[in-house]
Formats: sequence, structure tokens, C-alpha cells
Amino acid sequence: MSMGTQTLLRGSVLTVRRRFAAGIDITEGAVRLVVVSKRLQANRPVCVERLEEILLEPGVVIGGDFIDRMAISAALREAISRLPARGTLRSLRCAMALPASATLTTRVPLARLAQTSEMSISAAAGRDPRGLLEPAVLAEAERVAGIERGALAVDWSIQALENGGAEVSIAATGRQYVESRVETAAAANIVLSAIDGEPGAALRALRYSAAMEIDPLERFVACWVESAGLHAWLVGEEGVENEVRYPSPEYSSATEALTDLVGDELPVHWIYIGGDIELLNRAGVSTPMLAALFDCPVMPFECAPFCNGAQRVNERLAHSPLFAVAMGLALREVMP
Repeated sequence: MSMGTQTLLRGSVLTVRRRFAAGIDITEGAVRLVVVSKRLQANRPVCVERLEEILLEPGVVIGGDFIDRMAISAALREAISRLPARGTLRSLRCAMALPASATLTTRVPLARLAQTSEMSISAAAGRDPRGLLEPAVLAEAERVAGIERGALAVDWSIQALENGGAEVSIAATGRQYVESRVETAAAANIVLSAIDGEPGAALRALRYSAAMEIDPLERFVACWVESAGLHAWLVGEEGVENEVRYPSPEYSSATEALTDLVGDELPVHWIYIGGDIELLNRAGVSTPMLAALFDCPVMPFECAPFCNGAQRVNERLAHSPLFAVAMGLALREVMP
């Protein structure tokens, strides 16, 4: 959920050569922080500057609810205190996640929303597409959530597609979830620039990682595993082609859900998995099993390929798939 004027916030950092941002993921077990940087006007991958993990006591966070805000704020303060004292790393754009259970997401073709708002596509590509599109976006969020817009906090972004078109990603949640995160962060002297849904953040990290490693014509499955289940997307040349969630009434197993996701028309070349992969193993779905089932490599998400900065990053954390959400949140704040 955008916390201020995008143009103003982004413009304030365009005077520096490198843009810095942090993604903060708060789960039932830990606070995870990823700090990334991106050279401006340079077509290079982002650089992971820092990875931090502060464990939380059981009961501090339950589901999407912050039960002990003081404990969470203390963990946030500790994570930030570990960053170098350089001004660029202390004055970060910070984004935080909302749990999937509290977030409704949808993607709508830009052309459809532009038509709804009586706006031309050329206007959408102009100086302030957000202001022109906002009424249509809020109406769509209200329709999808079934809750009047006054009780919703809505976030959205415009994303270019490979075919030259564009789509609008919309996330909506109850205002109380946003307020608890803003207030908890503020108690740790952190001003949030954005709040995003966990699935969307995880997908962003998985797609970014895949884009750095595989041919853009290859289809892949992006999986994110969390305590409430499995989220999976089929990604092709033109973006997300299909998505599933498990548990779901129509599927008897995670493998059935993934098989339905992929279909039988075209092959899938890769599978990328982020999140708590151990939960998949406990459910009897191992990565070797998936590799055999779909006849393609299975790649756990990790930040390691991007840890090429001046800062030393903890090796264990660099290879942990648990940082997918935090990485996706940080990416959101440095990518154009």
C-alpha cells in the first residue's frame, strides 16, 4: 500500500548514483531483512548489500496478526542496527509484507482499466498514469474483495509485458493489517514506503532470479511455500499464464495442483521454489520428485547470485530460500 506520492519519493533519490531499498518480511518465526542496491541508468542486476535474520519467540506473530508489537519492533531495531552507519544504508526505502491470508490480489489488463477510467493508453504512459487510473483501480479492488473501498487499503503497480502490452497488479487488504505494520515499524523508527502481499513479493523475486538465469522463451513454474500452503504460477514468454493454490478443494495433493497448473500442451523447462521448502518435503513432495514428475531441473531460490557487493553477507542466509519475500519487497523499491 503506497505510503506517499510515488513521484516525490522516487525523485528524492534520483540524485544519487545508486538507489538503496530494504524488504522486511515478518513471519511467525523471524524478522528477515534484505537490503539491495541498484545502479541508476545501468542495465545490471541488483546487488544484495545485507541479509539479516532475527528470530522471534513463539506467539509473537500468529498468522497475519502482530500479537506482541513491542517484541517485533525490538527485532526490527536490532536488524536495522546491524547495518553500517553509512547514510545511504540508514535512510532506506523500506517495504513490508502482508500475509497471503489477509490479501486479495488480481491482475487486470491496463487497456481494460484505461477504458473503464475513460483514459487512453497513451495517457497511461504519460506523466501520471497512477492518478488517472486510481478510480478504476479502487473500483476493481472493491469488486474483487467484496468490501467497500473505505475499509480497504489498496496497492497497485503497472507492469510491462513481453508482448508490448501492460497489466495492472492490484493487492487489497483490510486497513487494520496495514495500520499494525505501519505503527510497529514506526516504533522502530522505520518509515514504510510500501506494503505488499507476500505472494506477489515472492513471485517478483522468483521471476527476477529466473530472468537472470534462463532463456526468456523458456516456460517455468514459480512456487512459494508458506505455512498456509503452496502458491504456484506458470510463467511464459508473456508473463504469468496460470496460477494455483494448495490446499484447495479441487485438488487432492500438491502434485495434482502443479500438474493441473502446467497442463499437457507445452513442456515446462524449470521449477523455481522459494519459501519454506521443508514444508513441501514433510507433505511428501520432495524436489527430486518434482524434477522427475516434470522432467526438468528444480532450483531453490537464493539471494547468493546477487550477493556481489562490498558488504560481506552471511553465507547461510545467502543460500536460504526463506528470503524470497524480503527480496521481492526490496526489488519492488529499486526497479523502475
